[in-house]
Amino acid sequence: MEVGSTEAGPDAGALAARILGGTSIVVTGTRGSGRSHVLRAVTRELEHRGATTIVLRAASALSAQPYGAREAAAHPVLSALRDRSDDGGVMDEVLVVDDVELLDLASARVLARAIASRRLTAVVALRTARPRGIEPVGEGDEVRRSFLDLGVEELAQRIDLADLTDDDAYAFIAGFPDVALVDSTTRAGLVWRADGSRTLLSHLMRQATDDARAGRDPLAALRAIAPHSPLAVALERHVAEMPPTDLQILAGVRRLPRLDSAVATRLFDAEGIQALVARGLLHTDASPQRRLTANDLVAQEAQRRVGTAATDALVEAAGRRMLSEADEWWSPPVAVALAQRWHRLGPEASGEGAVPPALRARVALDAAREANDRGDTGHAAAHAARGRRAVDTAPLRLEAQIAAGTVSALPSGDAGDDPLRLRIARSLAECEGAETVGHSPRERALADSRVGELLARATREGAHLDWCAAAETAGRAVAEAAATPAARLRALVSAGTAEAVAGRWRHATTYYRGAERMLAARRAPAGLGARDRLAAVMYMLAGHQIAGADGTALHAMLEREMARTAREGGCGALRLAAAAAAIAFSAAGHAQESLRELESAMSRAPSAVADPDATMVALGVADELAMAGRLDEARAIVGRLDDLGAPLLRRSRLYVQTTILAVEGSRAAARNAARAAADLTRGRSAAALRIRDLFRLITLEAATDDEVDELVQLAATTDLPLAADAVRRASARSAAEQGLPVDELRLHALWSKTDAGDVPEPDATRDAPPPPTRGEGWGGLTARELEIAMMASAGLTNREIAARLFLSVRTVESHVYQARAKVGAPSRRELGRMVAAGVTGLEPRGTSGSASV
Repeated sequence: MEVGSTEAGPDAGALAARILGGTSIVVTGTRGSGRSHVLRAVTRELEHRGATTIVLRAASALSAQPYGAREAAAHPVLSALRDRSDDGGVMDEVLVVDDVELLDLASARVLARAIASRRLTAVVALRTARPRGIEPVGEGDEVRRSFLDLGVEELAQRIDLADLTDDDAYAFIAGFPDVALVDSTTRAGLVWRADGSRTLLSHLMRQATDDARAGRDPLAALRAIAPHSPLAVALERHVAEMPPTDLQILAGVRRLPRLDSAVATRLFDAEGIQALVARGLLHTDASPQRRLTANDLVAQEAQRRVGTAATDALVEAAGRRMLSEADEWWSPPVAVALAQRWHRLGPEASGEGAVPPALRARVALDAAREANDRGDTGHAAAHAARGRRAVDTAPLRLEAQIAAGTVSALPSGDAGDDPLRLRIARSLAECEGAETVGHSPRERALADSRVGELLARATREGAHLDWCAAAETAGRAVAEAAATPAARLRALVSAGTAEAVAGRWRHATTYYRGAERMLAARRAPAGLGARDRLAAVMYMLAGHQIAGADGTALHAMLEREMARTAREGGCGALRLAAAAAAIAFSAAGHAQESLRELESAMSRAPSAVADPDATMVALGVADELAMAGRLDEARAIVGRLDDLGAPLLRRSRLYVQTTILAVEGSRAAARNAARAAADLTRGRSAAALRIRDLFRLITLEAATDDEVDELVQLAATTDLPLAADAVRRASARSAAEQGLPVDELRLHALWSKTDAGDVPEPDATRDAPPPPTRGEGWGGLTARELEIAMMASAGLTNREIAARLFLSVRTVESHVYQARAKVGAPSRRELGRMVAAGVTGLEPRGTSGSASV
């Protein structure tokens, strides 16, 4: 028979009922699977139902002493148990034993016989090993077998607890105290590091909230765990059963991150690598090389167990082998580790001098590139200088220039400021003077260069609110057929976003679908990294928000990308993920979460997203904070921004200031700010922004007749999702609604939290009778009150109505309350029924006795 379960594990009530019926239970699971939690829940349920429980505590210190656990309990009922199963009668009490595998063999035999003979009903928890885990031998194995056999022979019911899935882990985190302190990227990182263990995740969350409260980066803090802390002890136990081979692999891959799988199998046990990948402790990216990264937390403990000297020896041996077989294979991670050793020990002690100059230069180039990518220009310069002393090559000179900030390879700016320009510069340097290199690599580098120039130009045009020109320029970048996948992806999302702001949503979605196909490819296009993918999702999120389109599916895509980034991305990718999450949460109306994500992106590195994009993200968060009434925080963000010279940024700041002023009740000042913002978009090709500005002027009663006509004309000539709704909402406002909360200024749709795989429900209001557009409707209700009442009659919740009408739940509740008072409806449900009947001409029947508030 199956026992019901909940998200937290097996149903404690169902288990308690089974136990009270005389069935013993053996709860099995790996370390950290929640066995103790289940036992505590079942014990509470048993005691709640009037049962008497006896808790027998097993301990390592007693496992070598015959009957040690039973005697330590000093319980008369347990003392009455004898080695012979026919002694004594049936026990009325229920025995509870956690970590039963720690019992001494004599106690285990007595308890197992008593359970098998039905003299004793018990619920015990038994730890099982993970795949490839070291199994106990001798008496320890016999103890385990004594209780496992009870389940096999159906003398007890066995309940197996599975490790946490990612979804389970996120649900676990959501219920944790102070979870609001932990940003999305940190949560994704903790979920992977927990390795499916509830115990580890619990300790990780406690430390993460402490670190976040103290202003520290929780993921960075995990690199230095205090010895003997609860987390350190839990981690030590978590890896205790791992075989030495697996520990060596994890320690080695941690020191050689992003190691190609083909190289890893040269250096480590291939079967062990496959097993660790299957278990999830090693992650392979989607590249053809299947690059490996290790679960950093578990690998850190593995390295401690293997020892620093032994790990260094593994890496040193890998470097020697690569140099001796350089004509056959080469690995940048191994080269980086080798260069770091040379840098630390010097040429004499490290043996660098015995390596041929060409190989020394090659090693130095990989190390300089890796350091520049991390922003560590000091070490990049040192590695480049060492390499140039061996052989002075164009790629090494380029890395030295990047480190010094003097790159002149591209007229568009410093290659170090942009990953795409960095790749272009490196590709061109590789081709310089290389007679054996064909034209194709150089053509791709030049095409990427043209893409970079075009997108930089499109950015300038957008900043000056000429989004039609920006869309045309970005479209030319998309047409560069020789561009690399990373450049093409960037061009697609830039063109899509430009088209969205220009008011051509159909064109925007065409570009976005092309980008989504690239991101959804089973095998990632060559050269497409975590930063490229996250930047693409971020731009598409912004485009959907600007156009007023639902970005729920994109938010789900972002969550998948964050999970991937937690496994394979660097610090730069985490910053981008936080910035993208800030956009997603602000679009969903979650002000606190959007601020948390913005602060995470800024704390990890303020330059994670380049201007003007970084400023636009910050202003979007500030606007959402103002909508939520958190004015001080909104003003603080606006006040931190530098001088906003570009028209786009000046207009966006005025837009946010309008919200702030409206919320604080300064209606005249809000009208002035809205007018100033609208003056900047007048006559510009930025339809999405212009519609918002006109809608605010109308909402604040500051629009001229020509501006009202302009909004209607824009709604007729653009296909933006927000266009028609702006006209509908503006025309539906009555004089009585002018003083309602500032949510009436919101125009973009509040995205839901529906999973991407869920099918949207049919529009329940599609067939409902249309409400009056102005004045008072049935029962003296305003147009808005009538509209909300009709939605309620169609079965929509307050939250669903709020999302459809771009209001807060609080505003909807206020409308419902006012409408109920006007028509005398005793409940929300009855309000909907009465209004629906009144609008359609049907007489309302008697009121229901049940209330739904």
